[in-house]
Amino acid sequence: MVFEFQKISSILVCPRSKRELVLDGTFLVSTSPETRLRFPVVEDIPRLLVDEAEQLTPEVWGNIMQKAGRDPRTGLIAG
Repeated sequence: MVFEFQKISSILVCPRSKRELVLDGTFLVSTSPETRLRFPVVEDIPRLLVDEAEQLTPEVWGNIMQKAGRDPRTGLIAG
């Protein structure tokens, strides 16, 4: 089974902030600038466990948001 983020992106949220997630390689990243959590996708299964998440620096998080077409300060869709 292949993880197809686009098919389920509308129902996946960060378990801590309840904000949307963006796909960054083999990770899902919360769009919340307060938490900046990154969750691994292991063997095509998202591991949305806060205890196993990594908190990104504001700079790294902002770069990921920008690559995803989001505002690098707020995580909201740019535009």
